[in-house]
This record gives sequence, C-alpha cells and structure tokens, in this order.
Amino acid sequence: MARPAHRLTIAALALAVSGATAALPMAPVHAESLTAAPRPEGDSPVRRPLVGAWTTSTDRITAALGGQTVRMVVRASVGGAGARLRLSNVFGEAPVTFENVHVGVQAYGAEILAGTNRPVTFRKRATVRVPPGQAVWSDPIPGRIAGGSALVVSLHLPGTVMGVTGHERAYSTTYLSDPGDHAAEESGEGFTYTSTQWYFLDRIAVEAGAATTGSVVAFGDSITDGAGQAVDANRRWTDYLRQRLAHQSSSRRMGVLNAGIAGNRLLHSNVGPSGLSRFYRDALSQPGVRTVVVYEGINDIARGDYTSIKPLAYGYKRLIREAHARKVKVLGATLTPFYGWSTWTPEREEIRQRLNTWIRTSGVFDGVLDFDRAVRDPQFPEQLAVSYDSGDHLHLSDAGRRALADAVNPRLL
Repeated sequence: MARPAHRLTIAALALAVSGATAALPMAPVHAESLTAAPRPEGDSPVRRPLVGAWTTSTDRITAALGGQTVRMVVRASVGGAGARLRLSNVFGEAPVTFENVHVGVQAYGAEILAGTNRPVTFRKRATVRVPPGQAVWSDPIPGRIAGGSALVVSLHLPGTVMGVTGHERAYSTTYLSDPGDHAAEESGEGFTYTSTQWYFLDRIAVEAGAATTGSVVAFGDSITDGAGQAVDANRRWTDYLRQRLAHQSSSRRMGVLNAGIAGNRLLHSNVGPSGLSRFYRDALSQPGVRTVVVYEGINDIARGDYTSIKPLAYGYKRLIREAHARKVKVLGATLTPFYGWSTWTPEREEIRQRLNTWIRTSGVFDGVLDFDRAVRDPQFPEQLAVSYDSGDHLHLSDAGRRALADAVNPRLL
C-alpha cells in the first residue's frame, strides 16, 4: 500500500507555496539520443555518449508534496564526468515545476559532504517546468562522480503536486523538509520527515569513458526491486552485481541499472504497467544500454491460472524482438522457486518448471542466467534453499540475492 509522503494537510501545503515561478516549457528528450555536451574550449571537442549510472522504474504513486524540498539518496553504479539527471512527470496529470535542484555526496542521513552540493541547471536555468507525460534531462553537472558513491539529489517543489511520478518501494530513506527551499543546504536539519519512496528522479547518466563499456538493465519484479532487504542496506542483487563488475577489467565494467517494480507482471498491468508496456521506456531507452536481463514472470504464474506456457513465452519473444531491433542483447533468467508462498499450487509449479525448461533450451535468448539453479534447495527443488529464503518462501535473503549476482557470467553481459 502506498504511503503519504508528508503529513501536512492540503490546505497547509497550499499556504506554503510562495509566489509565481518561472515556466520553462521542455520538449521530451529521448535517452537513446543523448550525448554529452562539448568539452570546454581548449579541450578535445569530441562528444561522448552517455551511460546509465542509476535508474528506477516509475509509476503514479500516492503522495502529496509541495512547498518543500525533497532530498533523495541514490547510488551511482559507475562514475564519470558530465553527469546528468532526469526528472520525470510521465505519470502526472498537471505540469510540475522544480526549482533550485542540487546534487551532492552523502555524509550521513540527509547531511551532505561539505563542498560537494552543486546546483543543477536545465538549459542553463535553475527552474524547469515539466509537462504531464514528459521527462527532462539536466545540463551536464561540472566535475566527476565516483562509481559506488551515494549521491544526494535535492528538489525544491514550490507548488503542490498530487499526481506524483515516483517509485513506491525504494528501500532507501528519502528526506522531506518543512516548508521552504533547503536544496542548497549541506545540513540535514531542515528535513524533519522521511519516506521510503523516490519522487520524480528516475535516471542519472555519466559520460562514457574508456573504463565503461555500456550498461546492463535488470528488468523484473520485487526480487529485483529489493524485497527482503533492510531500508538503506543497498543489498539488491543488482547492488551485489555492481560490486562484482567494479572489480572486472575495464572491458567488462558496466553500469548496472535496476528496473524492478515490486508486484509487476509481464503480461498484465497490475502493480505498475505491464512488463510488455514498460519495456521500451524502462529498459531499451536507457543511455548506453547494451544488455537487458529479463527476470520477470513469477507474479504472472503465482496470480494466474495458466494451463500453458505459450502466453508467457510469447511475451518473452516480444521483448526479445524489440531489443534486437535496437541491437540490444537479452539474457533470460530462470524463475526462482516459491513453494510455501500463499498462492503456490502444484499446477502453478508445473508451469514454472516448464517455462524454466523453455528459457534454458529454446535458444531464443542471447544467453541464460540460471537463477533457479543458483538458489533452489538441491533436495527439494520446488523450494528455495533455507539460507537463501527471506522467510516468506518467495523473496530472497541477503545471501540469496548475492547468489543471484554470483550466478551472472560477466562474459554474457
């Protein structure tokens, strides 16, 4: 269930709004066409493509924000210069104005490391107005960001926003201020409310350097989203994969982008848009995407009554065709066990087993990641191994999520 981000009443939110703001109409910017701005005069004029460093998949979430500053913490999977961030109003019903956006490096909680909080501009302006259904990329941010760093993005919202584009289960603390603009402050004292959702921010990208070859997108549901981990733990299987790839040779170093939505289904919109409908936006349009790992379908099985794997196989084939048309590789991940979960039945288990056999043997994917084999109980393969079970018999423990990351062959990426 979604949670209100702020306990101020709507009337109080309206009273907190101060004055008119500059409006800057923005045309939609497509990530796949982005390149970094030219280098300063005297440097090489070569324009470098961008590579995704962080992302989250968005939906319309229940929240009321306005007349305050939102401060979010995200972790960059790769570093580089010329970083840009993207603000999305894709699921909004009215324009949203952002003022005085800043990005810095986290010291602790809402506090920012001294000297790192930098203003972010949009077409050289500090204010940007994003129409409903659109998203906007920032200008390049001066300096470099380090791979693995915890970035703090602060957004001042001068007006009340009811239809919020965001991510419901961030498993990360977001800090919300009392009324006013606190974006430029390094101190966290002005932030008196917290949430575990992300708002509006959905991408960060950096210039591709010699040590970064592109990005891999993990496309999935709650197991990818991070269910089972503690808030602020950063122990998603994609976090463990990021750590592994950081120690690879430069030819295999990649950005790792998490496009999971808890409860998401491949074929039907339920929690979030269906996998079929969001695949282009959340995976294929990411800057520098080279490979997508498709690890989705267990919610379709656990909540459906399929008697054949054909609908799910068709869904996978459709994703593969879309990716191959854009020269993006697709790896298929087998679906992990859920015996003991409330909706498990022998009939659904048979569909999971048959679908996993098809993923392994059909040859339609560019490679297979056998996540099922990595975490199942060898003596009872219908269920998770005890050490890999978070306790609900579907979601994974920290050890289980690490086992998924360890099951990824970097050569396939």
